[in-house]
Amino acid sequence: MFKRTLLATALATVVMSSHAYQIGDENNFSVEVYGIAAISVVNYDTGDNDNGKESDQGFVVENESRIGFRAGKAMTDNIEVFMQVESGYVGGTDWGHGGTHGGVLGFRDTFVGLKGDWGKVRVGRVLTPLYEIVDWPFSNPGLGSVFDWGGISGHYDRQSNQIRYDQNFGDVAFAASVGRDAKTAAVGNGGGATKDSYFYGSSLKYAIKTVTLMGAVEAGSDFRGVEGQDNLSYIVGFDAGLPGGFGLAAAYKREAVDNYVGESATYDSEQDSISVVAQYWNGPVGLKLGYAANFDEKRNGDSQDDSDSNTVSAQLMGTVNGFVPYVRVAGRTVGAYDTDIVTRVGLEYGF
Repeated sequence: MFKRTLLATALATVVMSSHAYQIGDENNFSVEVYGIAAISVVNYDTGDNDNGKESDQGFVVENESRIGFRAGKAMTDNIEVFMQVESGYVGGTDWGHGGTHGGVLGFRDTFVGLKGDWGKVRVGRVLTPLYEIVDWPFSNPGLGSVFDWGGISGHYDRQSNQIRYDQNFGDVAFAASVGRDAKTAAVGNGGGATKDSYFYGSSLKYAIKTVTLMGAVEAGSDFRGVEGQDNLSYIVGFDAGLPGGFGLAAAYKREAVDNYVGESATYDSEQDSISVVAQYWNGPVGLKLGYAANFDEKRNGDSQDDSDSNTVSAQLMGTVNGFVPYVRVAGRTVGAYDTDIVTRVGLEYGF
């Protein structure tokens, strides 16, 4: 009897849902399902130097697979509504907000937007204009430990509570955004903010044939949700496609956090960084060489000994029927510590 009642309830629910779907206009949004399957085996310290928290765990399998959904529909002749919901990496973590797990829908770019001849506006969780440049092409291959989140890291990356505007003017691409931050993990991915924690950013890219010049700046108050901390960061760089399958990209970045609240004192902190990436493609086979360095951190104007770091990286990769297998070897050096040798073997496939 119970099973029959349960079945009847389920059928009634389906019928009601089908009738509800017919109410109003027909659902004719264009919907796209996309994602990437990305698995790699990595050892963060093949030399067993014991310089970092990962060095004693041997090899691990890292899962950077993710999935997303995009939809859009014209609202007027010159306004299209578009939206996106994207999961984070299965193995990702938002350490900036207390360790929120990344493998959930909405962890990566998730927004509702409007676009037309006048440009596009996205509201929700998106990359900041500055971080979009930091992330690509200057943190690949394997340079993120220095150029992305290494050092004092006086910038945001992918941030909720944000409104971002983008527009192209011929060969010039412009972006600007304003947003808020939340200090705790509970509201770090949306749903709340810390009072007086604001950030503002903009970027400019100028394409000249095969060369793209780019720059961005970001400033904010109560950085990372901490009262009194203010940040100011900027980056300038270029990405050039050269004859014969060669390419070269380089950038300089400066980051500063005033009134940084350290473990035992409050001070003004600043740090300079560089990144250089060279690549060569011969048909389906490519080679990337990268170097990134953080120079000594300055606290109240005084250089801190052994606060510099650098990474040297080489990556051999290929494209085989849409699949991208690769092998990467990198040397990470922090201050006076021995260099950690990081090895990674992976396979990616986008769909």
